[in-house]
Amino acid sequence: MLIFKEKNTQLDDLLDKMAESIQLNRTRKEKMEEAYAAVCNWLKDDDEFFKDVDFEVYPQGSVKTGTTIRPNIGDEFDLDIVVHLQLDWQKHTPSYIYNQLKRRLMASGTYAEMIELKNRCIRLNYAGEFHMDILPGCQRTYSDEDRILVPDRALGKWTPSSPRAYAKWFIDRANSIETSLLEKAYSLEDLPPDSFMDKKPLQRAVQLIKKARDVFFDDDEDYAPSSIILTTLAGHYYQNDDSIFGAISGIMTGISQLITSSKDSQFKLYNPVDITEEFTDKWNNDKKHYTQFKLFVNHFNSVWSELQTGRLTILQEDELIKSLFGDAAYDKAIRLQAELVEKYRANQKLLMEKKTGILTSASVAGTIPVPKNTFDGRKI
Repeated sequence: MLIFKEKNTQLDDLLDKMAESIQLNRTRKEKMEEAYAAVCNWLKDDDEFFKDVDFEVYPQGSVKTGTTIRPNIGDEFDLDIVVHLQLDWQKHTPSYIYNQLKRRLMASGTYAEMIELKNRCIRLNYAGEFHMDILPGCQRTYSDEDRILVPDRALGKWTPSSPRAYAKWFIDRANSIETSLLEKAYSLEDLPPDSFMDKKPLQRAVQLIKKARDVFFDDDEDYAPSSIILTTLAGHYYQNDDSIFGAISGIMTGISQLITSSKDSQFKLYNPVDITEEFTDKWNNDKKHYTQFKLFVNHFNSVWSELQTGRLTILQEDELIKSLFGDAAYDKAIRLQAELVEKYRANQKLLMEKKTGILTSASVAGTIPVPKNTFDGRKI
């Protein structure tokens, strides 16, 4: 049984529920927010370096762009935060700034046991929960609060970064449409709005593409393309589609065309708001990264092209979707759909057209109340 009159809308609802099922749950988010606030307070209470410096702390990466997903079993979520220092970087060496952050964290009996020194950041490992990567940076110019310079220990110099400007760019791309296909469909069917109100199609598309990456590289995580690469490419090739399915189709087609146009050469990807920051620099040291990236894109597109034919049965579609995103994400999405329908039914907000089985909350001729426990995902 289909919930919506249009098959494409039903598929988009499933994709939305899958993306919802793989994002961080409320409990994990609250734990990270508490840890984030504690680090902020610890830095603010410093009696040495930080007490004389104007600075702010803010998240970057998937938390900021609204594209978080749960990591694979055994892996930890990576919370990225920036310590943005408003001081003249030319008066300080990169190592001095890095070591001031290290000194303050080491002064905590709690954090001292959690520290792992990375090239540009300091990681705090919350065992079995997540890890927090803290990136110190100095504002590049007095007038531009969105661009910073961060220490690179391996190179021994300052390197450019623009995490806040990047997040603004991505959110602007996501907000290029006002109303998604699902919003229109729920309104048309007179059904109460659901989780899609929290995310735009571009954000959902990125979550699902990242999940497909995790499934594909489950046994070879070292060569999985980074989230920043996938997110940036998605932002570039998003065609302002109002559906998740359409957004993914346009994005993956664009990436495939980029690979084809690059021929045997490896393309370079830069920060769209700061061309001095290259995101594919890691690929330059090991060509296998690019080779594996191309294999992933080809695999994804081969499966997705079958879904695009529109000639598959629901069961065939489901098997392809599970092959891309994993059985667990699919099964959880089906449960979420069932729970949603049951909630509407229990509140007497859901009716069913007798002839078609389509669900609606509009009380019109030919509709009947939905019986209890009749919904079993896409297989009714």
